[in-house]
Amino acid sequence: MKKGHIEIPKPSSKFQKVNCEECGELQVVYSHASTVVSCNSCGNTISEPTGSKAKINGKISGSAE
Repeated sequence: MKKGHIEIPKPSSKFQKVNCEECGELQVVYSHASTVVSCNSCGNTISEPTGSKAKINGKISGSAE
């Protein structure tokens, strides 16, 4: 039996480029982060974990693929 017609599902999680709200530094953050991610330069909180997707506190610049 051929299984060539079965499509492989794409994951809903991805790595995102996020600019910090205070200093504007670009940082790569996982969309479903399970820990608090802080900015490397100013220490501001960039993402906070929730039950599934992380709450992003900054401007998302796009996908890091």
